[in-house]
Amino acid sequence: MIPAIPSRKSRTEPRATRGRPREFDVAEVLDRASRTFWNHGYHATSIDDLCEATGVLRGSLYGVFGDKHGLLLAAVEHYSDGVIARLAERLSAEGSPTESLREALLHYAKITNALSGQRSCFITNTTLEMRPDDTALREKVESFHRRTTTLLTAAVIRGQAAGEFDASLNEGEVGRYLLCVTQGLRVMSKVVDDEAQLADVIDLALRALT
Repeated sequence: MIPAIPSRKSRTEPRATRGRPREFDVAEVLDRASRTFWNHGYHATSIDDLCEATGVLRGSLYGVFGDKHGLLLAAVEHYSDGVIARLAERLSAEGSPTESLREALLHYAKITNALSGQRSCFITNTTLEMRPDDTALREKVESFHRRTTTLLTAAVIRGQAAGEFDASLNEGEVGRYLLCVTQGLRVMSKVVDDEAQLADVIDLALRALT
C-alpha cells in the first residue's frame, strides 16, 4: 500500500458549464490520483483512468485542475508535502542524530522495497518519466529536492554539533550527497528485494560522515 499522505481537509466545488457542480475533497482526489499515476505512469494514465480512480467527472477535474498535466502537478505537490512532513518528523526524533538519520533513510528503503508492483517513489518515477521541456514539473521536482536537502543538511549540522559527524565536512555538500543516497535507494528498491542490502548501503553512507 502507498504510505498515508497527510492531507489538508479542504473541499471545493468545481466549476461546471451545466447542471449542479459536484463537490469533492481535493486532498482525497489527489491521494487517489497520485496512486493512479504511481501505478501506471503519467503518459499511460488516461483521464478516464483518473475519473474512475477518483470518482470525479471529467468536467469537474478539468474545472479544478485544468487538464491531466495540471492534476499531475497538484498530485506531485500534495505528495511532496506529505513526504517532507514525515522526513522532518523522523529527523527531529529524540536521541542520537546518527540513529535518527539512519532510521529516516531506512524508512525509504523499507517502504519502497515493500511495495508490491508499485516500487520506488512517486516523485522518482515521475522524474524518470519527465520530458526535458516540462519546466512546470521540473520546478515541482526541484522544489522537493531543495526541501529534502535542507532537512538533510540540518540533520548533518545536528550530528556535527553532537560530535557524531566530522565537523570538517561541508554540511551543504553532505546534504546533497544524502539526497543522492535517498534517490538511489528508491531506484534500487525497484529491483532489489533484499532489504538488508539497502540497509548496508545506508550504513556505508553514514560511515562516510564520521
